[in-house]
Amino acid sequence: MYFTKTENQYFQMNKITTLIFTILLGLQAFSQEKMLTQTLPYDLESVPREHYVDFTHLKLDVNFIPEEGRVNGKVTHTFIPKRNNLDTLFLDGPGISIKTVKHGNEELKYKTYENGHTILFNQPLSWDKEEKIEIEYFATPQKGLYFIGWNDKTNRSRKQIWSQGQGIDNRYWIPMYDNMNDKVISEMIITMKKPYAVLSNGVQQSVKDNKDGTQTWHYALSKPHAPYLIMLGIGEYKIGKMISKNGVKLNLWYYPDHEDRYETTYRYSAEMMDFFEREIGVPYAWEEYAQIPVQNFLYGAMENTSATVFGDFFCIDKRGYLDRNYVAVNAHELAHQWFGDLVTARSSTHHWLQESFATHYNWLFEREVFGDDYFDMARRGANNASLKASEKDLFPLAHSLAGSTRHYPKGAFVIEMMKYVVGRDAYNRSVKHYLERHGFGNVNSQDLLVAFHETLGVSLDWFWDQWVYNGGEPAYDVKAEISKDQQLLTFNVQQVHDTSGVVNLFKMPIVFEAYYTDGTKEAQKVWIEKQSHKVEIPLKKGKKLAYYLFDPNNQVMKSVSFEKSFEVLTEQALKAPYMLDRFDAVLAMRDLDLKEKSKILFNIYEKEKSHYVKAEILSQLAGEEVKKTKKIFTQAFEDKDVKMRKAALAALDKIPEDFKLSVEKLLTDSSYQLIDEALTKLANSFRDDVPRYLEITKNEYGINGLSLRFTWLELSLKAGNSAVLRELVDYASNAFEFNVRRNAFALLIKLKLINNEILENSIDAAFDNNSRL
Repeated sequence: MYFTKTENQYFQMNKITTLIFTILLGLQAFSQEKMLTQTLPYDLESVPREHYVDFTHLKLDVNFIPEEGRVNGKVTHTFIPKRNNLDTLFLDGPGISIKTVKHGNEELKYKTYENGHTILFNQPLSWDKEEKIEIEYFATPQKGLYFIGWNDKTNRSRKQIWSQGQGIDNRYWIPMYDNMNDKVISEMIITMKKPYAVLSNGVQQSVKDNKDGTQTWHYALSKPHAPYLIMLGIGEYKIGKMISKNGVKLNLWYYPDHEDRYETTYRYSAEMMDFFEREIGVPYAWEEYAQIPVQNFLYGAMENTSATVFGDFFCIDKRGYLDRNYVAVNAHELAHQWFGDLVTARSSTHHWLQESFATHYNWLFEREVFGDDYFDMARRGANNASLKASEKDLFPLAHSLAGSTRHYPKGAFVIEMMKYVVGRDAYNRSVKHYLERHGFGNVNSQDLLVAFHETLGVSLDWFWDQWVYNGGEPAYDVKAEISKDQQLLTFNVQQVHDTSGVVNLFKMPIVFEAYYTDGTKEAQKVWIEKQSHKVEIPLKKGKKLAYYLFDPNNQVMKSVSFEKSFEVLTEQALKAPYMLDRFDAVLAMRDLDLKEKSKILFNIYEKEKSHYVKAEILSQLAGEEVKKTKKIFTQAFEDKDVKMRKAALAALDKIPEDFKLSVEKLLTDSSYQLIDEALTKLANSFRDDVPRYLEITKNEYGINGLSLRFTWLELSLKAGNSAVLRELVDYASNAFEFNVRRNAFALLIKLKLINNEILENSIDAAFDNNSRL
C-alpha cells in the first residue's frame, strides 16, 4: 500500500504495549552511562492468528443494489481441516447477514456474533480431507466495499463501487477467514448493470449480457494469495493496453473523459515491469497486470494481486506531471506484486518485508528515470525522517507499531545498507533465493535473514539485531586533525548518545576519504563498532589537502556532528563527486554571515549542476541585495527546468519590486503549482494589482483538488466578488471528490462562512467513509 503524505500513521498504539515500552524507557533512563543494546518492546501482533483449516479456494458470486449500498452474495469456501474431528468453523463477517449455509446437500446451522459467524457441522470433519461450504448472504458494509456517488442528487459525481481489503476489511462484505497468514486461489463472478465495467483479480474469463440489462463478469486467479488482496473495481472506464518486452499484458483503466491524462498517468508502466523482472531476477508471478483509478480512495494506492487500485488524484495531465506524478506510486505497487503478494508477511510484525521493499524498489526505478541525485535525496529524506521518528519512540523496524516512517522510508534505506554491506550482486542473489523459496507463502523477518545465510554463507545476525529487531540510529561525533607536517590526517570518531539519551553502539563499515587539490584522493573503509575510534590516513608529500569526508554519499543512516572550516566546506561544495556531499557543505554554511559567504555561494552556484544544491543556495541568498543575486534569481525564474523556477519562488517570502515582472510571468507558467504560489505571493506583495492577477488566471483550475482554483476564489471573495461564493459552496457538496470538498471546507472555515447549504454539505461530509474528508 502507498500512503499519501497526510497519513503519518496507520497503526494506533496498544495500551499494554505502551505501558511495557514506557517501563523499558524508564529502565534505560537509569542507565544512561551504559552502552546498551535496546530492548525490543513486546509486540502483541508477533504471534500469527490461529486457524484450524487451510482455505485453498474462494469463489464469490455477487450483485449489488448500489443506491442502498447493499451487496448480495454467495461465497463458496474450499478448505482442508488442520484438526481432526472439527465440528465448528468461525468466519469473520461483522455486520453480514447470512441466509443459508450448505455443506454439500446438507444445510448447516450457524451462530452469529458481533465479529462474525460460527458454522456448526452436522458431523465432525476429518483432517486432510477437502471440504466445501456455500454461504448465501447480504450486507450493507461500512468498510471494505465502498459505494461512491450513488447519493449525489445532481448526478454529477462518478458512480463507482470499489473495495479496499487491507488490513482486515474484506470481512465486512465477504464472510471469510480474513488474515494475512493464509492464502487462497480466488474466483469472482460479479453481476452489474450496464454501462459499468468490472475489474477483479486475475484474468477475465468471460463477460455475459443478461436479459435484465446487467452483465456478469467472471475473473479468476490461478495461484494463491492473501485474502486481503481480493479486490473489486466497478465504474465507467476505458482500457488502455501495453505489453512489456517480456510479454506481460498490462490493462490500464482510465476515465473516458481523461484521454489526455492516460499517457502521463501511466508513463513508464511497461518499462518498470521489465526493470523489476530484471532487477529482482524473478518473473512476474501472475498472468496479467491491471490498474484502475477510483474516486475518494482512502489512501494512495493498494497492491491487490494483479490489479492495483489507486486514487484518481494521481491521474495527471502534462502540466500536472510537472508538479506531482504517479511514477513512484506506480512502481511501488508493482514492486508489491513480488513483496507482499508473491510472499506475504505472516503477521503485521513483519509488515516491513512488504512496505520497505516496495519503497526500496520504487526508489530504484525512480533512479532509472530521474537520476542518481533523485535517489540520493530520497535516502537523505529517509535518514532525516527516521531520526525525527526516534525523537518520539524507538520502535524497531520489525514491529507492528513501528509506524509508516519506519515501514516505508527507513526500511527502504536499511535494505540499501544491506546492499552496501554485502554487495549488490550478493544481495540480489539472496533476495532471488528468498522469493523463490517462499513464493506463494508466508514469511517473517528471520526467513529473509536465513536466505542471506543459505545463499552467501554469511551471518548477518548483527545487522538484523541493529537495524531490524532494535530501534534507533547511530550517532557519531567526528573530528579531523592534520599533523603539523601535513603528512597525516586523523579522524577521531565517537559514538554518542542518540535521541533516547543512551549510547547504542552500532557496527557498520564506514568510508573515510581525503581529497587533494588536484582531485586525487586517499580512502579507507573501517568497521566502526566501538565507542571510540581513531582512523589515520597518511598523506602524500607534495600534495595539498583540500577537503575530507566521513561516509561519503551518506551510505549509513545516522546523525553526525562534524565541524569543518569554511575553506574546507568551500572545497567540498565545489569539488565533491556526490551531490549529497556538496549539498551538505552548502547546508553547513547556512548560519554563516551572508557577506562572508555570498561570493563563494555565487561561485558554487555557477558551477553546480544539481537543482538540490542550487535551491539551497537560492534559499541562503534570498536576503542579499546585490546585483549578482538579482541576476541568478532572474535566471532561475526563466530556467527551462521547472524545478529551478520553483526553487527561486520558494526562496522568497515576499516578492521584491526587482523580481515583480519575473514572478508575474509565472502566472502563465506550465506548472499549476507555480501559478498557485506566484498568485498567492504576488497578491500578498502587491495588493493593488490583485484584480489584474485574477483576470490573468481566471480560467486556471489546476487538476486534482483544484487547489489553484481555491486560491483564485479566496482572492476574488476578499476583493469583494461575492458572485463566486455560489461556486465555492457547490464544491463542498457530494457531487465532487473528497480533495475538492476538503479544500472547499477549509476555505469556508477560513472565511468564516456558513448557511443552510454549507451545513447540509458538512453533515454529509461528516459521514463520508474517507476520514481525510
